[in-house]
Amino acid sequence: MTILDWFFIISLSLASIGLVFSGISFYLMTQTKKALKKVKRTKVSKKKRKQKKYKVRKLLQKSKKQRNWGTALIILFLLSGFTAGYSLYYQAMHLSQKDSKAVVQGYYLMDNLENELKTAKATENDVKSGKNIKLLAGQLSSYGIYKATIRNSEAGQKKLNKYYKSMKELGINLSSQPNDFFKNETLLNEFEMDLATVKKNHEEVVHYFNINKNALVNKK
Repeated sequence: MTILDWFFIISLSLASIGLVFSGISFYLMTQTKKALKKVKRTKVSKKKRKQKKYKVRKLLQKSKKQRNWGTALIILFLLSGFTAGYSLYYQAMHLSQKDSKAVVQGYYLMDNLENELKTAKATENDVKSGKNIKLLAGQLSSYGIYKATIRNSEAGQKKLNKYYKSMKELGINLSSQPNDFFKNETLLNEFEMDLATVKKNHEEVVHYFNINKNALVNKK
């Protein structure tokens, strides 16, 4: 489990403890107040008035203590509940370490593939360009193993999985072509359009998860 997972579990546990024990404290406080009312209503002789006052004072102190504990535990519940909720929200709106690495690597692969396709148009070394493209195609195909974490929001999962799928399909389609496919201008244009679609999916992921584009460039 990640640090955020442990953070959520601990926060949720504290919230549960706060809720349960605050409930117990307030229940005991109501019982103490009932006992206090009973003592106040009880008629005693002059000799026992001091004893009655002592009991009243002790019950008031006990009730106050129980109220303070209950209030403190309610605050613990609210703070821990908010922390646990924020932890879930943070994970829903941010990439996991695995997904973050995949998106950064994807940016690198798309940039290299775009350059290779441009180079292939004017290259005299068809074999080298073909091998370079096939190598990148194999790496793109590997995106078939990726799947968005369930901790992400439903919309975030859809965008990530759509991106991963488009990467995989582009890689598979490129891998199935002959090494000199780029000599066919129509076919080359089609793959450039497919790459543009993948880049669009990538941009949607970057925008949704609020990823710093400059950070992507720096990590290349």
